[in-house]
Amino acid sequence: MQRYERLWVRLLTLLGTLGEVDATSDGHLLLTVERHEIEIVMTEREWGDLVGIPYGSFVGAASHLLHMVGRAQSDALPYLVYDTYELHPSATPEPPMQAELEADRRRVQAFLDAHPGAHVEVRAFSPEGDES
Repeated sequence: MQRYERLWVRLLTLLGTLGEVDATSDGHLLLTVERHEIEIVMTEREWGDLVGIPYGSFVGAASHLLHMVGRAQSDALPYLVYDTYELHPSATPEPPMQAELEADRRRVQAFLDAHPGAHVEVRAFSPEGDES
């Protein structure tokens, strides 16, 4: 059994103590706790990375995951999304930055639809505040 598989099996065992755990058709995990469903949008490898890189142990990563499951439950959010060594309770299955970019794109498109002659220019700025 490879490293990621062993960590994944331990994760499934842990989640099974909270409620019912099923794999979704796209490989995510669906956790049902007291009629509240949370889809954990994370791969086996991402879980291994979360364990190994920011936390250095299964216990540390599991503690973080349990805390985030609790937040998702208390905020009644249906997703727990992995993004760059972090888990985020979310209203969508997209990573937070992806969801923000999509929301911005929709706002710009709505503006352009309402103002057909308008022109939108996107400019990037460096972290120091100088124009790039």
